[in-house]
Amino acid sequence: MSYGHYKRFFFISLLIFVLLAMLFRVPLVIQGAHTGLELWYESVLPSILPFMIITSLLLQQVHGNYICFLGLFCGLPVGANLVNQYALTHPSSTATANALLCICNITSPMFILGYILNQTFYGQVSTLKFLAVIYIPIVVYGIISFLYFRSSKLRTNAKSLESTESISSFEHILKHSLQVILMVGIYIMLFCIIIQFLLHLLPTQFLLPKILTAFLEITNGIHLLMTLPISFQQKTALIAGLTSFGGICSILQTKSVLTNSGLSILHYIVVKLCMGIFSYLLALIWL
Repeated sequence: MSYGHYKRFFFISLLIFVLLAMLFRVPLVIQGAHTGLELWYESVLPSILPFMIITSLLLQQVHGNYICFLGLFCGLPVGANLVNQYALTHPSSTATANALLCICNITSPMFILGYILNQTFYGQVSTLKFLAVIYIPIVVYGIISFLYFRSSKLRTNAKSLESTESISSFEHILKHSLQVILMVGIYIMLFCIIIQFLLHLLPTQFLLPKILTAFLEITNGIHLLMTLPISFQQKTALIAGLTSFGGICSILQTKSVLTNSGLSILHYIVVKLCMGIFSYLLALIWL
């Protein structure tokens, strides 16, 4: 049998195993799906969809330099959506767009201030210090990227940021935004089901598997990290690292937004992982 046949056999076997596990643990599936859809409907949908529509319209009317501002303000996957639109209108600036993707597509400051600092830490962590821990790695990466582009022939790509052509109608933007937000909801639901299964199967005495599970999806992951029997300093550092990294679910959300633009999801993953480790170490030392 060829490698392709083995791969297909493994994938089919995995799907059958997952199907059987779901059939024998229907309450876990329902609980995970309910949690994920509730989270999507009550928090993600109202906080992301309006921003995605408005920023897509705004991007067609202003210079491309505003991508950083809009992405940093609105968070992921709105930032990825903006960079993807920029890459589609500037096919010669793929390297610049890859750098912008890592800078703009981050955890929303509204999520950090509201859910993490207020609802999770209840004001026990300094707001300015926690924000600094999250944004310092972004600034460092931005400076490195700027110096690289300035010292290479790719610096000419930066000039293309000065103009962005309008290529989408309002109906197209609306349909694309609805498609993206629906995909986000599906990913959140699936990852909530996976987390429910893992928490049910993992031995309670082992911390590392639970920490790794927390890095699957940020909202459920933060709640899980706060329940672990570790010091508050370690909880804070791990949550900072998870916030900076974004979680596996956010990576898949980002990938679903990057359509036909040639952007590298591998580059994004490596950079976000480095940012997460950087934020974890900063929080461990500083917070």
